[in-house]
Amino acid sequence: MRKFWILLGLLLAACSGADGSAPAKAENVICTAAYRTDVNQSIEREETITFTDNDAEQMIAFADMVFHAAYSAGKTDNERNLRVWVTDAGGAVLQSTLYQLPLDSGPQNQFAGGHGFTGLHYSYAPDSSAELQFWCLGE
Repeated sequence: MRKFWILLGLLLAACSGADGSAPAKAENVICTAAYRTDVNQSIEREETITFTDNDAEQMIAFADMVFHAAYSAGKTDNERNLRVWVTDAGGAVLQSTLYQLPLDSGPQNQFAGGHGFTGLHYSYAPDSSAELQFWCLGE
């Protein structure tokens, strides 16, 4: 029985040690939106917005669509997150996604091509052939 307790103690000690694998908390969250008025054209305009570790909301207006992003640092409610959404020019929501982020570590930039932790998203205006691409990454 004594060997069991020793083995259990060693096992618990090994499991409780920090291995340092969690990414450091990102100092900035950077979102990029790229727009073209027609899917057969090249990207005409690309804009970037940056969030520090403070609550904020920003938007980028294009001809037919608007890219919105709201970052919550989680300091008041312990719910750190990034919400991104795209509206048409009249304000109707075309796409919306909430990314829940750990309080003490950064989002893991896991997508190839520099598309951060969100991956590359595409949104289309319902009354035109416009396309909005966006992605966000932790830095």
